[in-house]
Amino acid sequence: MGEYVYIPDSEKVSNTNIMKLASKHGIGTIRELYERADQDREWFWKAVIEDCNVEFTKPYLKITDDSLGKMWTRWFVGGGINIVWNCVERYRESGEAAIVFETEDGISGEVSFSKLDEITGKLAGSLKKLGVKRGDRIGIYMPLLKESIMAMYSIMRIGAIAVPMFSGYGIEAVSTRVRDAGIKILFTVSSTTRKGKHIDVIDSVRSIEGITIIALNLQTPGANEHDFYSLVSTGAYVKSVEMESEEPAIMLYTSGTTGKPKGTMHVHGGSFINIVKEVKYYMDFKKGDRLFWITDLGWMMGPWAIIGSNALGGAIFVYDGAIDYPDSTRTWKLIERNKITLLGLSPTFVRLLKHRGIREPMHGIRVFGSTGEPWDNESWMWLFEQFGGSNTPISNVSGGTDIIGCFLASNPALPLKPRCLYRGLGMDVSVFNEEGNEVYDTVGYLVSKSHCPSMTRGIWKDPEKYREAYWGKFGDAWSQGDWAEMDREGYFYLYGRSDEVIKVSGKRVGPNEIENVVMNVKGVLESAATGIPDEIKGEAICIFYLGINEESIKRSIAEQVEKDLGKSFSPKYIIHLERLPKTRNGKIMRRILRKAFMGENIGDTSNMEDLNIISEVSIIGNRMRSGNHGD
Repeated sequence: MGEYVYIPDSEKVSNTNIMKLASKHGIGTIRELYERADQDREWFWKAVIEDCNVEFTKPYLKITDDSLGKMWTRWFVGGGINIVWNCVERYRESGEAAIVFETEDGISGEVSFSKLDEITGKLAGSLKKLGVKRGDRIGIYMPLLKESIMAMYSIMRIGAIAVPMFSGYGIEAVSTRVRDAGIKILFTVSSTTRKGKHIDVIDSVRSIEGITIIALNLQTPGANEHDFYSLVSTGAYVKSVEMESEEPAIMLYTSGTTGKPKGTMHVHGGSFINIVKEVKYYMDFKKGDRLFWITDLGWMMGPWAIIGSNALGGAIFVYDGAIDYPDSTRTWKLIERNKITLLGLSPTFVRLLKHRGIREPMHGIRVFGSTGEPWDNESWMWLFEQFGGSNTPISNVSGGTDIIGCFLASNPALPLKPRCLYRGLGMDVSVFNEEGNEVYDTVGYLVSKSHCPSMTRGIWKDPEKYREAYWGKFGDAWSQGDWAEMDREGYFYLYGRSDEVIKVSGKRVGPNEIENVVMNVKGVLESAATGIPDEIKGEAICIFYLGINEESIKRSIAEQVEKDLGKSFSPKYIIHLERLPKTRNGKIMRRILRKAFMGENIGDTSNMEDLNIISEVSIIGNRMRSGNHGD
């Protein structure tokens, strides 16, 4: 799967957090550490808790209890723990930065651990006064500001459940989640700005019936409305309440391919411990580091980056604006001004700046993180060579909202190949074929053979959906729904969602495998492949692309696919678009392309950035399926 382009020397490896963990336990190589982590999880998770300085307020009695069945495994049984104690309150005497922030209009600053503890303690006191009880669900519909972090911590501090929602959702998507989760209190903002444009928020939030609103910069509160900092100033400081390890702390919604979004439940014990493990060992987070992940509080990576950074006693950087506003140099300026050392981004971000010809090294970045979608080789190399100067490791991670963590992740102690991932540490991952047998060097289904501590404890109000979605395919293994390939060295490659796999004349191919080939064609900026029903082949390949709209480019795409994948996979349709349908965090929505092309019901679109593309693809699809191939 390609040659190594990054090989850390022995000194670099020995200085990584993950190698220090191995050495502490007399383990000589990274690969041996991974093997022992999978084979002896009792030892491994105890070692993680000690090395990551996780504090239980009441000792746990046993690591796991699977007496109710593997899919209902309980972790750190009987232990008392609170995420906010570990992230904030135990550092309450520290004047070091917990949050570093900058707004789109240039306001910047820092919040110390001491100040963060004071504010979240008082805000939590006001929540209690408003009647919030243990287990209540409290929504957060805010851009990624210092105050949205404060809101999240204040909720979890008193045992309530934080329900972050993407700040770019329309009000109907917010209302759906409020109703489903039974949210009575919603944190929000009066207004915000995006690319210099003022956006009113409070009036639309007021249309949601039956909730109490807590809003930042609320000038004239109405009935059941409160200004954020007024509650901070009047609140009576409260300490973090001791929670059982299995009690939920966060509910994150993941959109299904059809129907309503699913609420996934994440707990104070296992979810938290796995997050801290990943930030420490995958991002190699150390004292003095500042982590900036280009994300939103409503996406898994928002809470993941915040909780991991603060639990390790370091700083999270947050920015509420567009990363290319007022121009493409904004990210570089954020890095320089705020002394950011660890940067998380998406392949879409890199493709955008590659398209604009940006080659500037990101000085000061020690490790890149990436997630959100599979890479193509060219864009991965652009990040490595142009932004990273060919010596900055890329920690490519992949997991999901449903595990608030990563099944796969490369790390700075490993040699790296373009777009590679590595097996998750202590996650016991593999690739199965259709029959449930483990396969190497063959594309199949990404699975975890064991229960892992950060797996969702169910789907909100729908336990059968949880069983069906994750444990229904292989019975005793968690099926993540990703199409992947692994080799015997422990490296993995992703090829998109398994429900998007295309089957042409009985031969399976992942959409990302096709897209990676298409990206080699000069004049193509981005692409998406999907399968279209075909009377003869079962499915035929349809390729949508951005770039130069010329017949010669389309011929080159077809020729490249035939050359690299074989004539069996020759695309039936090649369609030029001005944009691709994406989620609001940059993932290409191939199911939308397929269903729109076929004129079918689209399903849930609450996570979609631009709805106009649906009608455009529907028109093209109708025309091409009727025999007129002009687009």
